[in-house]
Amino acid sequence: MAASEKVKEFLAEARNIVVAGVRRNGDPHLSPNWFYWDSERFYVSTTRHRVKYRVFTDNPRGVVLIDDSTGFRYVRVPVTVEVREDLRAELPRFRAIREKMGVAVPSDEEFLAWLQSEGRVLLAMTPDGPLGTWTIHGLD
Repeated sequence: MAASEKVKEFLAEARNIVVAGVRRNGDPHLSPNWFYWDSERFYVSTTRHRVKYRVFTDNPRGVVLIDDSTGFRYVRVPVTVEVREDLRAELPRFRAIREKMGVAVPSDEEFLAWLQSEGRVLLAMTPDGPLGTWTIHGLD
């Protein structure tokens, strides 16, 4: 199996992504999250009151790490983060995150109302380079 197929399968599994960015004072900020990968971008749902929202509205540079701690496998990717706030337009990606993790999703209107009540936004993280530039361990 080609490396790209192994990475694609790994990213499709139900696991967390650790999102890292830099706070205004220079300290790193890391947080585990559910995610969805669509072969172009990583997507993470967060809220406007979370630190990562402020981190990435200030500075779009970040790094993501997806790991399998029991299998000693991981993928590390430098990314550029875009904060998307049009919830209706991003509904398919919010839905995909939950479905990937096996969580039921209500109707679009119910789900949209919940996203709005939570103050949700979507982080769209585009890799800074092609798969060949990513750090990949244990997927050979």
